[in-house]
Amino acid sequence: MFSAESTHYLQLVGRFLIDGSEEGNVLFRQFVKRYPTPVAVKNMTSDEKEELLDNGGEQMELLLAAIELGTLVVRSKAPLLGHAYSSQLLSTEMMDRLSGESQESLFVVGTDIHNDIIDIKKMFVGGLSECNVYPDQIFRRALLQSAHGIAVVHNHPSGTVEPSAADMAMIKRLENGCKLLGLTFLDFLIVARDNYFSWRENQAFRKDDGPKS
Repeated sequence: MFSAESTHYLQLVGRFLIDGSEEGNVLFRQFVKRYPTPVAVKNMTSDEKEELLDNGGEQMELLLAAIELGTLVVRSKAPLLGHAYSSQLLSTEMMDRLSGESQESLFVVGTDIHNDIIDIKKMFVGGLSECNVYPDQIFRRALLQSAHGIAVVHNHPSGTVEPSAADMAMIKRLENGCKLLGLTFLDFLIVARDNYFSWRENQAFRKDDGPKS
């Protein structure tokens, strides 16, 4: 008894390989015998792909191209380059990008003088609850990309977006380093699945909430 996924998989493969000829039927049977599941296709080696292309003709070439396209679509992330920078926009984009991540990671976002994003780079990956960060590498990346300003985005897989003591210490180091290097420190963002913390927005809120003269 085939599962719904197995049946769908066989139907899709058959649409590429079965063309009404006996050769197509043989090609289909050989392929599904060797790769009976999508996982088996996922684990296909480069040498195996070359072998299939050499022996499978145009039908196999189209099937492998479709598989490669599907893999590319799954791996692709929405590009941030070109978006005008704002804490809310960047946080929303990064929440989508990092949803489901079980490890903490840190991205550096570089912007030009108009606050448009020109570079985004994952710099560090940690364990379940920590991520070792080295500010000198962050600044080096920003300078190599000729960035005018930087924002740092850090995820908390736990779901809480409250900055830790280590986060606050890192914010202070980044702020001081940017002043020394002539960079604009735009923000330090902590994102979870459906929430975010913005250091810049929090600073503005504190100022607005301060005593009135």
